[in-house]
Amino acid sequence: MSSSRPGPTAMREERRAESLVMGGALGFASGVIGLLPWLLKGGRLPLQNLWQTETRPDAMPYALLPVSQYSATTLLVLLLVGGVVAGGATRLLRRTGRVEAWSVSVGLLLLQVAALLQAFIVVADGLGIGRPGVDSRSLLYFTGMLGGTIVSVMLAQALFWLISRRSVGPAALGLVLAAVPVTSWIVGAITAVVDPYAAALVIGSVFRWLPAVIVGAVLGWCGVVPLRRLGVWVAGLAALWVTPALFTAVSNALGMRVLDGDLREMAQIAVKIFPAVLDIGVGPVILAALLGAAIVVVRWAVARGGRRSEALADPDA
Repeated sequence: MSSSRPGPTAMREERRAESLVMGGALGFASGVIGLLPWLLKGGRLPLQNLWQTETRPDAMPYALLPVSQYSATTLLVLLLVGGVVAGGATRLLRRTGRVEAWSVSVGLLLLQVAALLQAFIVVADGLGIGRPGVDSRSLLYFTGMLGGTIVSVMLAQALFWLISRRSVGPAALGLVLAAVPVTSWIVGAITAVVDPYAAALVIGSVFRWLPAVIVGAVLGWCGVVPLRRLGVWVAGLAALWVTPALFTAVSNALGMRVLDGDLREMAQIAVKIFPAVLDIGVGPVILAALLGAAIVVVRWAVARGGRRSEALADPDA
């Protein structure tokens, strides 16, 4: 009698196909999660200075990304968090053998590229890109925002591949680099469902101190052995110090409408603002370093106590 049960090869192929589908779906879903704060706010494109027709804010078209020089850092955060979520989920599930990293990466990339294309098609239509007599400033704006968004998608992929690694060092590096963007995402999600003015104090405290807690916890998990992991500590603390100042400088430079697309003036404004706001980040850096060191010490003490207990229980060992 012939058996209807599939052979080992067929079963492996079936499991592999399921793994690929699950990975693609996971990457796609992670990308959607990254966009949630923007989608919860309604997803209407921000007002555009160079829009060809005068349009009210509530009549702006829908876009899957907030394409605007005033929302440049928000756009970056939405895409990066998709990579963080996908990387973290992949790292947890890879041990079960149920997903393959590259399929998750492809799913994430497809979602983010689709969102990019939809948003920029809408923007191109509103700016008159491709029509005769288009304003050169519109071309500069469109090209600059498109280039920046493509770079953001690539950075999301980089974070994904770091965080999804089985090794603790690369995963920890990705997580500490993502601490500020993740916090910005959380703040965006809060303001999407809560009046930002009513919760301004809480939001300010979250944005200032939560990255330090995230970095400290990750550094404590990373540890200092082998010694090359100290590089993760340096990178994490440096990113915690510099990234908020960089976000502030870039947001202010891009948001100064009076500069009217003067890239040199924008760069000069960013260079002036950046060192002025660096001092704000010193406190969180100290907190992160102390928290990370405390966790390392506690883990060392617990491990040492466990070894001592084993030695007492088995004196002949």
